[in-house]
Amino acid sequence: MMWATLLNCLIIASNMNGNVYDISNPNRSSGVFSTEFLKINASSEYIDVYSHPITSRYAEVYWTMMPPVELPETIVKRFADKTIAIVGYEVDQVFVHSDGSETPVPITWAYNHHYEAYLRNAKASFMSVNPNSSIDDDLGQYNHGAKAQWKLRNFSASNPNSLFFSEANGGEFRASFHGYPDGYAQLLDSPRYFDLQPMQIDTRNRSPKYINDSVFHPGIMPKNSAAPHDAYYSGLLECPCTTRIQKKITHFYNNLVEGICGTPILNSTECYIQSRNRGMFNATANYTIHDAYSPYGCFYNASGSYVNLYQNHKVNCGAKNETVYGWMNDSTTGISFATQINGNDTHMLISGPSQVWYGIAFGATAMKDLPYSIIIQGDGKVFEQKLGNHGPGSRLPPSIKVLSQTLHNGIRTVSLQRTSQEYYDFSKTAGDINVLVAYGSTPTFSYHKGKGTNQILVKMERGNTCICDDGKIGTINGIRFQKNCRPEPYGDLIRQHNPSCFIETYQGGQSCCHHKWVLLDADQEQPTDEMTYHLKFRFWFQDYYQQKQMVRAYYQTEAYSGEYDVPQSPPGTPPEERIHSITAHWQVHEMIASDFQHNSNGFALIYAAPHCHAPMCIDMELYNADTGQLICHVDGILGRGNSSVSYDEHGYVKLNPCVWGEDRGIMRPIPLSWNTNLTSIKRTNSTYTHYGEMASWQMRGILL
Repeated sequence: MMWATLLNCLIIASNMNGNVYDISNPNRSSGVFSTEFLKINASSEYIDVYSHPITSRYAEVYWTMMPPVELPETIVKRFADKTIAIVGYEVDQVFVHSDGSETPVPITWAYNHHYEAYLRNAKASFMSVNPNSSIDDDLGQYNHGAKAQWKLRNFSASNPNSLFFSEANGGEFRASFHGYPDGYAQLLDSPRYFDLQPMQIDTRNRSPKYINDSVFHPGIMPKNSAAPHDAYYSGLLECPCTTRIQKKITHFYNNLVEGICGTPILNSTECYIQSRNRGMFNATANYTIHDAYSPYGCFYNASGSYVNLYQNHKVNCGAKNETVYGWMNDSTTGISFATQINGNDTHMLISGPSQVWYGIAFGATAMKDLPYSIIIQGDGKVFEQKLGNHGPGSRLPPSIKVLSQTLHNGIRTVSLQRTSQEYYDFSKTAGDINVLVAYGSTPTFSYHKGKGTNQILVKMERGNTCICDDGKIGTINGIRFQKNCRPEPYGDLIRQHNPSCFIETYQGGQSCCHHKWVLLDADQEQPTDEMTYHLKFRFWFQDYYQQKQMVRAYYQTEAYSGEYDVPQSPPGTPPEERIHSITAHWQVHEMIASDFQHNSNGFALIYAAPHCHAPMCIDMELYNADTGQLICHVDGILGRGNSSVSYDEHGYVKLNPCVWGEDRGIMRPIPLSWNTNLTSIKRTNSTYTHYGEMASWQMRGILL
């Protein structure tokens, strides 16, 4: 069947999902705002778009970018080289039967954790992103709090070639309004494709007794599920980490020869072990001191290792005008490095395979850093290269002198001297140096055969070498665990020691919930019965007639974790006091891509919807922190299980957005300058523990 259909609905007067929508901030004094699209503007039309089939088994996660869907030829031709104005959308999940009829899929069977939907033209396309890559400006705004798995090519702020849709999802997403007031729209030139990256969790009990009952009945649950045995929701929707999950945790340290440690080590045993591992090769003494003239925390010197408990943050590590030594041995590539840095005079020994080229790049963790490198070829030729982003880069004029070369057992060792600090300044070394290492398959410099990342450890010849705690990182089933929980005053997850911020305490959420992962323990058998359905989007549109263009704004109250845990209230807490809250503070410019901020003075909200998950959401509030004005308050409306009301599953949350505009029944837009301070407060029910809760604001507005 065709997965996109066009219907002109100038006569049809109802929304796809019926009369289920409302808003949270009505202006009753000016009338009633209608959430029926044709009553907002009678010229609106719609297009229905279906995803490709989604097939899953019980406890299985479906979270991937699906193949694109081509829009109907009538739409493509009608808006070729023209602008379509999208004025809202509706969404459902449906079984499509052989006769063309449809049946909604209960949220108790397939839980829509979230969706990321796109309309785009032929100029825009998607590229996959390595899940283990580290992108500094990726704050989860395009993958529902998680790091992006896909990235748009040829994004343009001035000539819109793609639109993004992800508002008020999670819980009973079908009952939330996704429309805009009259005169406002998302604009797209020459629409061509629909793309969808949904996150669906199969929670349908496959027992013959319950398989066709839309009322929730718990199925098989992993031991780590936080849901009580009599819960009206599935514990699977919180993505508990199961025994199928393998965590690997690495603790990182950093030698420091200048400055002070951000996080000092205060345990003497840990300090001694790391001192022995990181350069204290001869001394064996271990001391705990209170000394106002030594660095705070862990350090070592020729006398032994020390933990100084005197909190003096004015005493630096290292010593001025003293020699610094550095060393590195990379077992993956067979490349080793040693250096002696004395002011502007740097001596280096670089060893590697003698028959092929090898090299080392300094001060980098990836080629996108465009680092300075030294290359040694198989014929002994040595040169310097500024590497490109996944390319060879360009040759540099020489700044090094080759002192000697030796060959022994297939290893070439080159002794170098560098007196110039051009390209890379070794004289400013303050701590361990990140490096890239690589070797080729040919004697001459070309594409690498093997590569790796490593660190040059550094220490003082004389003076104190500090060892700092750089924290723990790790992987879950081989995928890098990436969190960046902001400290106060920006957020309070760090102060609360929220388990979601740290891999060693991570219990559940998106990092344990990737595509095709099964949320059952290893000893639990997954039912074999499959379920196939589609996500259905109805996009409401108009011809472009100077509607005001809206841009997207996004921010997480759980900044920048993308999710957080709700700890259970202590036993004996009265029911009315079982409330957990988090707070965030930010400025308006932080929630809108910088590409959109040029030549503008600020932003006015037109649409704002929070994100909550099914069983625990109480409310969310957004304030202008400079004036104390409440901008938006949204209650989590829990379904009552009334079978005569659409999308009213017991306990699944509905979110009514805040809407501003010039229509009757709604408040006027609130102008906000780029430096306006905002505060968000999220409250949840803490009768039970919950994993992977979310508190993002998904918003639309206009530039001022």
